Formats: sequence, structure tokens, C-alpha cells
Amino acid sequence: MMLYLISVDKLKGQDKEFPLTKEEFTAIYLDILKSGTSTFNGEQVSLSPTYKKKGINFDVLRESLELLNKKMLSSKLTEDELIEKIISTLDEMEKFENFLEQKVEETSIFMKYAISVRSDFSEQIAKMLSDIRGYVKELERTLDEYVERSAPNLKKIVGYKVAARLLKSFGGIRNLALSSSSTVQIIGAEKAFFRFRKGKGTPPKHGIIYEIPDIYKASKSNSGKISRAYSNAIVKAARADLVGIISESGTTLRKRVEEIKRSTKKGTLKKPGNEED
Repeated sequence: MMLYLISVDKLKGQDKEFPLTKEEFTAIYLDILKSGTSTFNGEQVSLSPTYKKKGINFDVLRESLELLNKKMLSSKLTEDELIEKIISTLDEMEKFENFLEQKVEETSIFMKYAISVRSDFSEQIAKMLSDIRGYVKELERTLDEYVERSAPNLKKIVGYKVAARLLKSFGGIRNLALSSSSTVQIIGAEKAFFRFRKGKGTPPKHGIIYEIPDIYKASKSNSGKISRAYSNAIVKAARADLVGIISESGTTLRKRVEEIKRSTKKGTLKKPGNEED
């Protein structure tokens, strides 16, 4: 019998429900994060597709996730792995937040024309959205703390979220530090890159790092140059973080980005002294 985790205190399978303690929930959820499934009384457990759409007690969820965090630390997961789990969870929470925002908008329009319908449903969704937003902010603070401790130089250059996505994609600070700036530039755009290799479309100029304001706000002619500058600085910052020293790559990067912007306005662009690793 397959069991599904439907809330922080309950499993369900074949029309039967099984109560969970906080410790049992934490152990099961940790297993699911690690391998995708868990077990309970000899039965396989999976995460219910509607888990996050149920009426969840967010106070209980918060306590359980704090306990989960301690369990993860005690199981000797590295900080790189913790950052990967947190950013993945945050991405899922933000998707659900967007879903709820749409539902709040839809129900608010519906309620204008459904005068005889009670407003409880709309209010419940609005409250759930408020709770989710509060938890997302807490999760963001936690992620910020881990990234600051694991990769302060990288965070200073690209911010904690982009830093976390890079660490997740590369599998940790060591792999990022040993990579090339060209790989950093297109990581996250692998599908577009392979399509180009097969003769379809154009080569991608940037992947994850496109989230950086300097890049996505840049003109079409500048975005590639600024992407290369950032990729080079990211590798240098990661190498500094790996050995635990302070990097000056952020200062150098800032000067290079400003130079690109100024030179474009003048119609000429100075050739950079060194943008290779």
C-alpha cells in the first residue's frame, strides 16, 4: 500500500489516515528530501501532489522544519547540500505563492458577482497566502545566513539567491571554484546550448546569472559583455571562498561593468585587460 504525506501530522492511503508525531513527520520528510520517498510501518511513503494545497497549520510546519534542519545537520549534510535543499524548497514555496496570488485575484472577482455566497473561502485563501509569504521570508533569511557563511565573496557579488542557485547547479563551492567562467556563464541554459549544438537556435549568452540586475537590465549589445565580466568574477570569488580569504573581484567587477556602460554611450568599448580565468 502506498501512503501519501498530506499534512505535517497525517498520512493517508486507501481511504485510511495515520496520525504522525512531529518526530515521525520530520524523519519522513527528511527521507523524501534525500531520496524522494520514505517508509512508515513498512509501507512506502510519498509526498501528496496536493500537500501544499491543504489546510496546513503553519506554526506546526515551522516547528517541524526547525527540527528537520537540526536533523539534517546531525546527519552530517554539508552546508552546500543544505543550501541546495533550502533553495529548492524556496522555489517550490514561491510557485505555490504565485498560485495562491492567482486564486486570490480570481476569487475576489468571483465574490463581486456571487453576493449570496459566504466569503469564508476567499478569506481562507488570503490568509494562506499571507502565511506563505511570511514563511518564504523566514526561509529567505535562513538561506541568506547559510550562503553568507559558506560563500561570502560570492554572495557579495551576485546576492544570496543567485549564489545559492549556482552552488546547487555546480554541486557545491568546490566544483564552482574549479569551473571555467564560460561554464558559469551558460549554466542553467543547458537545453538552449544543446539545441544550438544540434543546429537549432542561437547560442545562449547566459543562464542563471541572467537573474542579476546588471545583466537583465543591460542593453542587448552589453548583456553578453557584462555576463562575461560577472562569470569571471564569480569564479574568482568562489576560489577565494574555497580557501577562506577575502576577494577583491567585486571591486574589479564593478569598475568593469561601469566601463562597459560608459564606453557604449561614447560609441567605443575599451578591450578588457583580462577576462580569462
